[in-house]
Amino acid sequence: MIFEELLAEMNIHTVTIPEYCYHFDQTKLVSESSLFYHFFIDYKRVSYIQKDNEIDIKIPYLFSASSKEIARSKKDKEGIFFSLDITYNLSITLENEIMIEKEHMNAFLNGVAPRILHPYFRQSVAESLQKAGLPQLNLPLFENFSEPLDS
Repeated sequence: MIFEELLAEMNIHTVTIPEYCYHFDQTKLVSESSLFYHFFIDYKRVSYIQKDNEIDIKIPYLFSASSKEIARSKKDKEGIFFSLDITYNLSITLENEIMIEKEHMNAFLNGVAPRILHPYFRQSVAESLQKAGLPQLNLPLFENFSEPLDS
């Protein structure tokens, strides 16, 4: 089966948010400074389970805002004043009962699923920033996704 045929077999039933957590530390927010942000999918924590013709996928997204350029390490959180950890769950049904090859599932997880979920993520970021009383931010389109921070 080619990848395009597999996509034609898939029907997304639900997109849910089983985990949603943000942290705002106003003491780290420096007034009148430039604001920097960083966001990515935590591919180390992406998971999927296929049972018969049902697939359950979990994709965690991370967002952070800082008053200084964000370092390339998670250990340097000094300037980060806002962070958002959010996991999306995709429930998919296949038209026919077929086992998806790992290569095809990886292509879906790395290319298709993030493009489906990105509008939801953009909205979640905007709403979370608004709830924290921070300036509005419209994230760029998916093609501008940042690289994950180094461990």
